[in-house]
Amino acid sequence: MRFLKLGLISIVIFSALILLFSLLFPSEVRVSRAINVNARKDKVALLISDMRYWESWNEMLKSPDLKQKQFTADKFFSEEMEINEVESTPDYIRTLWKRKGTDTVSGHFSLIAADTTVTVVHWYFDFRVKWYPWEKFGSIIFDKQLGPPMEKSLEILKKMGEE
Repeated sequence: MRFLKLGLISIVIFSALILLFSLLFPSEVRVSRAINVNARKDKVALLISDMRYWESWNEMLKSPDLKQKQFTADKFFSEEMEINEVESTPDYIRTLWKRKGTDTVSGHFSLIAADTTVTVVHWYFDFRVKWYPWEKFGSIIFDKQLGPPMEKSLEILKKMGEE
């Protein structure tokens, strides 16, 4: 009986410590990448704002688990995922990404004309995680999961823009 009490008290204290430690992690996480493209801003903006071009440069949409992909000017959808363009200006494009069984994630592209021939493309995702410890700890790996395909996609976008 004594060991059972000790075990239960230890589990409660350990769980409380994990919860308190997880509260130190932010509830909002941003994964961000940027690249300089030697092209005019309007050319780069067209490649990003028209989702029919995304099939050519966006590595995240080349996943084999995305079946029956369809692209329109302002929407991508498949059986597993949907992306909607919700705002588009010459300097900024905002999208909403929804994968089956997950929360909606906001994706953003910011275009800055460094001069007449160079455009800085800043691509980022904003995640809001709940207070649950497993979600807070899980947010640590977002950058490792999304960073490499974002970098590769931006490199392809750069090549397309500079052609």
